[in-house]
Amino acid sequence: MTLNRGRMLIGVVSAMALALLSRVSVAASAFDDAPSRSIQAAPWPASQAQLPALGESLMKSWFAKVAARDATAEQLMQPGFQSLDFRGALNRAGTLAAISSSTRKSSRISDVITTRVGDALVVTCLVQCDVTLDGVKLPADSAPCMAVWQWADGAWRMAALGSLHMPAVRPAPSATGFVDEEAMRAQGVTLITAFITAQSNQELAKFGAMLADGLQSVNFKGQKVRADLVKGAENAKTTQGPSFTDIRATRCGNLMVVTCVLTQGLKIGWSTLPADPAPLMVVFECAPGEVQSKVIATANTNKPK
Repeated sequence: MTLNRGRMLIGVVSAMALALLSRVSVAASAFDDAPSRSIQAAPWPASQAQLPALGESLMKSWFAKVAARDATAEQLMQPGFQSLDFRGALNRAGTLAAISSSTRKSSRISDVITTRVGDALVVTCLVQCDVTLDGVKLPADSAPCMAVWQWADGAWRMAALGSLHMPAVRPAPSATGFVDEEAMRAQGVTLITAFITAQSNQELAKFGAMLADGLQSVNFKGQKVRADLVKGAENAKTTQGPSFTDIRATRCGNLMVVTCVLTQGLKIGWSTLPADPAPLMVVFECAPGEVQSKVIATANTNKPK
């Protein structure tokens, strides 16, 4: 009797241990697979030809909320989101405050170009609208805009937004009004310095290796793709710089969004960019702490006078 009871007790304990081990193994497996499942769960279009429709839909949704000064615009931004315009960089809270204080009529979206880089959707377009920022009415002409979206927490949410809508005479940028994490900023400084230095020094092989397939950029010449940036670096002549101030770095999954004020003089063909401080955004695809990265998007507000 005693022996049988002992055997039964051992069997019960063993079964409980196996059940616990099974639950732990399942939890560990779920944790390990979570990033890949998150990416796979993104509702990507069935074909490349359908990407522009997705990009246009997301941008229209964003600008509709902005025009309505809708506080739910926060739901379209990731926690590490940054936006950039001629005034400088803002984080999510600063962007929401700017939306609430701006006056913007409905926006017309055109010339949408959409690319996929890993789990990121990079969208550039032209935006035409009547908008007043900080009491200044901006020209109603179409202006280039760039956005980077990811599927996060069950929805498409932005990691970065860059707009080149600005006054005819671009004023000096304001000081960046938010604080980032120190170690993250150090990584951002390394990344953006290496990128701009390679471009300035015409280290073309190094510069080209930093550019992801599917990269998009907006600058004074409009919407640009990877080949345009390579050609621009080949033909550019640095007249001054570069130097950086107000560098901020934030992270959205495997993306690092780095903004700064760049002072750099360039001559590109017949165009001369003055060595005036101008807000710049570069979005890198890289792991935390990594210095190996790919640039997937940029927005440069400098322009000829």
